[in-house]
Amino acid sequence: MPTLDISNFNIVVSVLGGWISLFGLVSYLLKENFYLSEALISLLAGIAFGPRALNWIRPLEYAGSVKNLDDVTLFFTRLVLGVQLVLAGIQLPSRYLRKEWKPLALLLGPVMVFMWLSTGLLVWALVPHLPFLHALAIGACVTPTDPVLSNVIVKGKFADHNVPKALQKIIIAESGANDGLGYPFLFLALYLIKYIGDGGASEPGGSGLAIGLWFGETWGYTIILSTIYGAVVGWLAKQLLHYLTISLPVSSLGMFLRGMIGFA
Repeated sequence: MPTLDISNFNIVVSVLGGWISLFGLVSYLLKENFYLSEALISLLAGIAFGPRALNWIRPLEYAGSVKNLDDVTLFFTRLVLGVQLVLAGIQLPSRYLRKEWKPLALLLGPVMVFMWLSTGLLVWALVPHLPFLHALAIGACVTPTDPVLSNVIVKGKFADHNVPKALQKIIIAESGANDGLGYPFLFLALYLIKYIGDGGASEPGGSGLAIGLWFGETWGYTIILSTIYGAVVGWLAKQLLHYLTISLPVSSLGMFLRGMIGFA
């Protein structure tokens, strides 16, 4: 007698396919009339379909363990962020960074430092018994403007009517650049926690080693080399597009960059 194959694969494919189709039909209404972002709507849908509600999507059952689930979540998050950063760069006009380097330098320099310190102080004041260095690490995580969420105010009817074009472009550029520049704030706090936290009991070396690693690994290896690599690959992709008769999906370039940088 025929039976239904209610497997995890069929459930996931059905739920995701149905949700994407349904969201595609009503997304314009929700975004343009209610000013709701895709990220917020998808988050609410994920909660509704997840183990805490309908239990149609059971990630822990697929992953097998909490560690595997955390790894998969991290990898997909990095993938989405990498693709979105490439999209942010594509949306900007040619030579935009060269023309608007002064306001960008102001936003990515003094303004980010102020945001980091003020957020860290706020967390330190609100959370009892939290060490100040830990508060700075938390503040560094929320200082960069998210390029996915920033799309809410730079795209759509609301942006066209209320946000000047120049402001839209500077928000896109700043949200794309400050993710990488959030690294120094985060790793400065982490290195100091590791080498001088609890009086340096966790790791020997002191503040000198912490600052040395911060300059060498965070600035030199992670940020500067990644910037050079991204610039070279972006330039090569630009030159390649001149000789192609078909359009190159931006998402594929973002996935390639994310994967290659991940090898480092």
